[in-house]
Amino acid sequence: MAIFRIIMVNETNYRHYLQGELVRRISANPRYSQRAFAKSLGLSPGELSEILSGKRRLTLKKAMKISKSMGLNSHETRHLLMLVENEVIDAETPSSSQDEVEGRKNLEMDIFNIISEWYCFAILNLSECEGFIWSTTWIGRKLGISPLQVKVAIERMMRVGLIEETKDGLKSSEDFIFSPDGIPSQAIRNYHSAILKKATESLETQNLDEREITGLGFAVDPKHIPTIKKEIQEFRDMIAQKYSKGEKTVIYQLELALFKLSEGDTRE
Repeated sequence: MAIFRIIMVNETNYRHYLQGELVRRISANPRYSQRAFAKSLGLSPGELSEILSGKRRLTLKKAMKISKSMGLNSHETRHLLMLVENEVIDAETPSSSQDEVEGRKNLEMDIFNIISEWYCFAILNLSECEGFIWSTTWIGRKLGISPLQVKVAIERMMRVGLIEETKDGLKSSEDFIFSPDGIPSQAIRNYHSAILKKATESLETQNLDEREITGLGFAVDPKHIPTIKKEIQEFRDMIAQKYSKGEKTVIYQLELALFKLSEGDTRE
């Protein structure tokens, strides 16, 4: 919860915040729904839907009600109220410089969430498969997530440029590159944590001919670690280049883990 609270006080758009909280709850409980979320906030399903879609503004009174329902602390409550007030001010007196600052912050939050959620890049990989359909229901069924999670992920990726809308429909951007320096380390940790959890689940849900999970323990001179990491990266890139061809109908995740099993130096 600590990570989420950090995200809350850095948000510059309360709709993104509420949308993100809904996705977080669905990730924790796939049976959770937008209707259940609305009920927990003391809103009608129609109210919440219109607020999330931008058709209705959140009032200060409703914001206070939501804050109490979500158990926000005083600092978070003030931040939420500030976001609501700022929307009214911006609508009346638009400021290009302020818009640029908030736009940059929203972009940073979108990137954080995209990196954190394993299924965002899975959607992009899935879009390269034969028979792919830009349908939240279809994608959700293929990845085992809810249509709402797909919808929010697509919206976020469109905002940062990973997905584009063309005259023929949506398509993945071919020349988008994330700068390694701009990726939050916490987002990367969230991503790998989720992927390793999926790998653990595959031990119980997938047949041996569908997966390959092996491990190797070995004693090593620490000075070789940088070279080992470099060779692992080269192997990973070679696999991607060699086998990302032909008729693609499924997506796989290659997750390599190199980490210490012992503590300290044995000579100490």
